[in-house]
Amino acid sequence: MPIRRAFARVAVALTLMAAAACGDSKYPKTYPVSGKVLVNGQPAKDCQVTLVRTGGAALATPATPNGITDEKGEFRLTSYTANDGAPAGDYVVTIEWRDRSGLAKTEFGGPDQLGGDYAKSEKNKALPGFAVKVDRQAVTLPPFDLKQSDQAKRKYEEAKKRPASFGGPLGGGDK
Repeated sequence: MPIRRAFARVAVALTLMAAAACGDSKYPKTYPVSGKVLVNGQPAKDCQVTLVRTGGAALATPATPNGITDEKGEFRLTSYTANDGAPAGDYVVTIEWRDRSGLAKTEFGGPDQLGGDYAKSEKNKALPGFAVKVDRQAVTLPPFDLKQSDQAKRKYEEAKKRPASFGGPLGGGDK
């Protein structure tokens, strides 16, 4: 009897290891999400697009899917690995357009060129196209055709003229 019990334990352990080796990832399944951002009808480079989760199954490893627009205004979202998309669920899109900063130009600092008009999920959920559902398939979002207000443009231009301050809260110390 003890040999059978030991054999059974080994069989169970091998089954569990095989299941773990067969792609049982610590990350939830993601689905590709892409789209485009236009500002005043033109492609906008370096916009930060983020999905804020508002519903869906609880995630063992939470994610905040996000991406940066290229020179064509196009983006692909990343949750856990580059361009993997987003887990299934309900989201609200937020968009900010800040200058690249830092030594390697990989950080974003300074004022939002859109004046923060698209940076708040609570406000955006009422805007057409900003409430998004990712549902077990690739999603191509309709283009976000944003408007840059004259006030936001003026504030951005004024901020660019000011000398950069080191160690400031916006990370713009090396512009």
